[in-house]
Amino acid sequence: MFERVLKDPVHDEIVVDDAWIWSLVNTAAVQRLRRIRQLGTSYLTFHGAEHSRFSHSLGAYETMRRLLQHLQKRFGWPHSDRDRKLALAVALLHDVGHGPFSHTFEKVYAYHHEDWTRRILLEDEEIRRRLDEIDTDFAQDLVGVLEKRGKFPIIQQLISSQLDVDRMDYLLRDGLHTGVSYGSFELARILRSIVISDGQVAISENAIHTVEQYILARYFMYAQVYLHPVTIGSDVLVANILKRAREQQETAALYLPKALTAILHEDSRPLSVKEYLALDESTLTYAFHLWSGSKDEVLADLSKRFLYRRLLYPIVCSEPSLEIRAQLRTLIRANGYDPEYYFAGRTSGITAYIYHGEGISIATKKGDKVELSRLSKLVRELSTSEEFCLFLPREIFLENGETAERIRRLLQVSVYPS
Repeated sequence: MFERVLKDPVHDEIVVDDAWIWSLVNTAAVQRLRRIRQLGTSYLTFHGAEHSRFSHSLGAYETMRRLLQHLQKRFGWPHSDRDRKLALAVALLHDVGHGPFSHTFEKVYAYHHEDWTRRILLEDEEIRRRLDEIDTDFAQDLVGVLEKRGKFPIIQQLISSQLDVDRMDYLLRDGLHTGVSYGSFELARILRSIVISDGQVAISENAIHTVEQYILARYFMYAQVYLHPVTIGSDVLVANILKRAREQQETAALYLPKALTAILHEDSRPLSVKEYLALDESTLTYAFHLWSGSKDEVLADLSKRFLYRRLLYPIVCSEPSLEIRAQLRTLIRANGYDPEYYFAGRTSGITAYIYHGEGISIATKKGDKVELSRLSKLVRELSTSEEFCLFLPREIFLENGETAERIRRLLQVSVYPS
């Protein structure tokens, strides 16, 4: 009997009892996720946030495995070994398309990790060979679940909904590694409370308070971790480094790692899956080290700021008018900084809970299904919130007396502890 047991800080043990799943774990595309951090640049805010997409992918797989055991025992689902394998594979491979620094990288190069996940599952020879061992339709069915085509509705809900194995694992994992306690919830109780009713996933009514705990954990993790102003500022810095590098590549010789050359020249031809898989965070970090010695002063300075954590300073404030923005840009330029690279504004929105079309179904004791917000006053009263931040060089706002005072007056803010 095949079995591999991996120690894990969240689930204690991750059990792989299927040799075919183990072969997927050991593909190059999945192992690459060891070199992609789960929380992107958040390690510059929370020093413990060094965990990888690989550890999360294993955690999502283990959460799915335990859930399938419960559903099989209580409801006789999955109905076939193929469905079981499909559910486990989609949990393991759902993030395989993430690039370095994830969402920041996507914004700069207009990539979407979902698109690359689809391409990798269909085009990477090693993964495709493993998937075809089940049957020649398996890869397409896997992609279909991730694209929510509806052919496998239960598996689709288990991997992508407001209460899915992906979110369950990353909330607990991210909370653990960032050192915060409000990402915690009772995972085992939620898994035991999941039911299948009329071909749909629902939660038993007696677990409403546990689901409320999960919803609050997600809300606070977004408010305090995922959208932390320092992390957003780090993302802005990475984006500006890549933007400057791309511009310099067009006008001057810029030394590049081979894996990055293809992406900067993608306008001339599409990027291949092989080229994309050669990109990870070690590639970009190495490039930043190279660029920290660039003759271009802006690129060199931005790279050093990221490498040595001299980040842009976040100012939480009301969104300034165009007139005030223009004045701020003038001030920044007068102090020797190009506002195209040293000044930015971002609005972060925290969605508390989505009612329409994506709500969590509660299976009541009367035998019907009711959307969670109709039964939970706490969930119903959670509201979406927004926060605006401006980012500029720390030394301007904290050290340059006259300029800093003018900025504070324009924005009507005080100096916060650094």
